[in-house]
Amino acid sequence: MKKIWIIHNSMHGNSEKISQQLAEGLKDSYDVSVDSIKNISPEDIAKDEPYGLIIAVRIVAFGSDKEIRKFTNNLDKAITKPISKVAYFSTHALGWKKFFIKGMKKTLEKIGCVEEVCPEYLEVKMQGPEGPAVEGADAKIENFISTLKEFMK
Repeated sequence: MKKIWIIHNSMHGNSEKISQQLAEGLKDSYDVSVDSIKNISPEDIAKDEPYGLIIAVRIVAFGSDKEIRKFTNNLDKAITKPISKVAYFSTHALGWKKFFIKGMKKTLEKIGCVEEVCPEYLEVKMQGPEGPAVEGADAKIENFISTLKEFMK
């Protein structure tokens, strides 16, 4: 089975919860590992030579989480075999603006260890910083799982 990593930098558990939901939806087709960037290093992921990577991006202070972007840049230095498929999703408690995620998109476009980035991403609004997700989020997550299954083929 192809290996997929899902990484997050969850502060209140929202990104972690959605990462686990995605992993559950993909585990029948892929060997999926989920972890926080606080517990793993880019080298840990590089050792697995993953086929795919899904990145959870918290929206913090009106922009994408700088720590996850830094981790992704460091992953680029550790990876020797490019990652075929990369996707990302975001969590936030703000009024959504597409430019919030722009930093992550730029990061992924610049790094050399990525062959293809999923053209679609998931955005999940939380009721507050500590969640839970707003009504309708589960349907969006399920749709994104379908998108990921098609993209990761």
